[in-house]
Amino acid sequence: MNITHEERVEFLNAHNDVKNIVQTLHECSDLWMSDVGKLEKIECLLHRVMKFVPQMDDEGRPKYYADYVLEELDNDK
Repeated sequence: MNITHEERVEFLNAHNDVKNIVQTLHECSDLWMSDVGKLEKIECLLHRVMKFVPQMDDEGRPKYYADYVLEELDNDK
């Protein structure tokens, strides 16, 4: 897997967002609603770049509630 410079910058920004969110949680025991949006964007970044996909049930429907798997492992099933 090759990660581009632009993707590395995205991960750096995501890392800093997570760091700031965790710091706010520790300091305030609170979470800003804008942080929830940032966490969702980070989740999408991980799905897109790292190719994390939901597991499929026996009928081929995605199980979004279950742990995600690597795309190449899911294709082997």
